[in-house]
Amino acid sequence: MAGIDLNSPILYKCASYRFFEKKEHHIARICPDNVLLMVYEGVLRFSEDGEQIQVSAGEYYIQRKNVYQAGEVASDTPKYLYVHFDGEWSDQSNALPCRGNFDYSKLSELMLKINTASHQKFLYTEQQYLFHKLLLSLHQKAPSSTLAEKLSKYVEENIVAITSVSDLCQAFHYSTNYIERLFHREFGVSPIQYINDVKIKKAMYLLETTSKPITAISVECGYFDYPYFYKRFVQKTGVSPSEWRKIIQRNPTNRD
Repeated sequence: MAGIDLNSPILYKCASYRFFEKKEHHIARICPDNVLLMVYEGVLRFSEDGEQIQVSAGEYYIQRKNVYQAGEVASDTPKYLYVHFDGEWSDQSNALPCRGNFDYSKLSELMLKINTASHQKFLYTEQQYLFHKLLLSLHQKAPSSTLAEKLSKYVEENIVAITSVSDLCQAFHYSTNYIERLFHREFGVSPIQYINDVKIKKAMYLLETTSKPITAISVECGYFDYPYFYKRFVQKTGVSPSEWRKIIQRNPTNRD
C-alpha cells in the first residue's frame, strides 16, 4: 500500500508531542491505529514486522495499524508529533504517501495547535478539522519530484546492487505500483528501463575513460551476465561495447 486514501473517511483519535531520552528505544507493540509521525528533530528508529524504518528530522512517516512495531535500535533523541487515526490505505496516485518530507517552519504552528487541542480537550470537530488541515498540507507538499531525485541518486550510488524494482521498494518503503507510476510520470520510462539506462551510461563512460576489460566494466555496472550486458548495450548504442570504444576514442564528439 502506498499511503492513506484521502477519498475515504479519516477519523482523528488523539495526538501529542513526544520527546525521546538519549538511547531510548521505540516501544514494542501492535497498534490498532494508523499513526502519523512528524519528526522535527533527531532520528526515530523502529521496525514494522521486522522491516527497519528510520525517520529523520523534516520527514513524516505513517505507521500502519495492526503490524508489530519494535525498537531494536536506539533512536537519536527524536522530537516529533504523533497522531493516532483511522483511515483506509490505497496505492492510488492521489493517496497521501506513507512517508515524505515537510517544512517544519511552515507547519510548526499547526502541529502545536493539534497538540494543544488534544491535551486541552477542544471540541472533537475542531481537533478533526486541524488534523485534516495537516493531512491536506502534507498532500499538497507531497514531494514527488524530491522522491524522484532521491530514487535517481539511489540508483546511481547502488548500481551494482540494484537488480529489480523490489530493491527500490524495499529501500524506500513504497509499493511496486507507486514506484512504477512515479518513474513513468517523472522520467517517462519504467524503473527497469531507467536502471538499465543508468548502467549502460556508466559503461559508456568507463569504456571511454579507462582501459579496463569490457567484462570487468560489465560487472562494475551491475551486469554479471555478459551476454545480457552485450544485448542491452547494443540496444542502447546500436553497436557492440568494443566497437563503441573504438568509435568514441577516434572521435570523442560522438558521445551519446
